Amino acid sequence: MPKLTLKIEKMMCESCVKNVEKALTVPGVTDLKVLIGKAVMQYDESKVAPETLLKAVIDAGYPAKIKKGLF
Repeated sequence: MPKLTLKIEKMMCESCVKNVEKALTVPGVTDLKVLIGKAVMQYDESKVAPETLLKAVIDAGYPAKIKKGLF
């Protein structure tokens, strides 16, 4: 399974972490770890696309982008 890291802005507290976790808890996402400022997960390409996960975070109210390169 591929790994995806999202860089997330405007996360200030544990409530923000919970909101992002909720947004990313979808079929196909496994091994999800959300910290203030980023989310790292593995995902099943046949069930969910990286762009869909990015949109879920943005729709939850947090500007985000897919982090490229080294994790």
